[in-house]
Amino acid sequence: MTGSAPDPALGVNHRVLRATGLRAGIVHRSADVTAFTAGEARVLVERHALATVLDLRSEQEVERYGPPHALLAHGVRLQRTPLTGYSRDAIAARRPDVAARTHYLHGILTDSVPGSWHSLFQALAGAADRPFLVACHFGKDRTGVVVAMLLALAGVPAGEIAADYAAGAADLVAKADHFRDKWLRRGHTREDYLSRLRTSPATMERWLAEVADRYGGAEAALAGAGAAPSDVARVRGLLSAPSRAAVQAVPAGPVDGAADDEPVGGTVGGQLDGPVGGAGPVGSRLDEPVGGAVGGAVGGAVDGAAPGGAR
Repeated sequence: MTGSAPDPALGVNHRVLRATGLRAGIVHRSADVTAFTAGEARVLVERHALATVLDLRSEQEVERYGPPHALLAHGVRLQRTPLTGYSRDAIAARRPDVAARTHYLHGILTDSVPGSWHSLFQALAGAADRPFLVACHFGKDRTGVVVAMLLALAGVPAGEIAADYAAGAADLVAKADHFRDKWLRRGHTREDYLSRLRTSPATMERWLAEVADRYGGAEAALAGAGAAPSDVARVRGLLSAPSRAAVQAVPAGPVDGAADDEPVGGTVGGQLDGPVGGAGPVGSRLDEPVGGAVGGAVGGAVDGAAPGGAR
């Protein structure tokens, strides 16, 4: 059963996903990655072993709002994997309904700039062996489509995927003024934007059903969008939680063999107060230095993922 819920202490619309069939603690999602403070970034690295951010924002959004400075300063790797080029006409109304929102989600999957989904899944195939964060501006539509595909690949039931999509509404509404510049630029009222921030499970349920009808499932839909089957297969394997029986038959080892209820970054059978991804013990003081692989090897490098698979 899904256990993902917004963490009001970290950024905007951030949550760590827990769902049936998904490796616990591996997938994070959020809105505006520039909203994380230095202290929040330290928590994400030290307690959650966050290693990579996959930034779905457009170049224009990055120019306007900037990169995630706090996360980069704590050694998190940034990969630019923009999803752009699709039409916004479906949600042109001030308060679009479920049908309009569903149509809009289809556009993100099918009408993004050619090569976008190929580059995104190429990046995911290289990042999903460690905790990673998927984010756009609001963390609901582009992020919602990407996360829905990831959860579907891991075999998460549609009802849980829809519940996760809707779970961010409360935090988005509570922090709506963070996005004030956006509704003013578009001539909307605050109430108009609040209606847009209230994500409904009905939208995702309808979209998933239509994806199943049109393509037969997530893998075929992603292939149609341009993702390489080998990358999709690798991502599915990295995200899928192994059965408890399989875990018990394997000696203690890296997180790739961790059970669904094991901490990410530890070993099978590891303790919750043990080291997380080499970044220090869970519950370590926020003024302690960030160490290990997260603070070292990734080193805050910025990898651009260009259309067509270039990284």
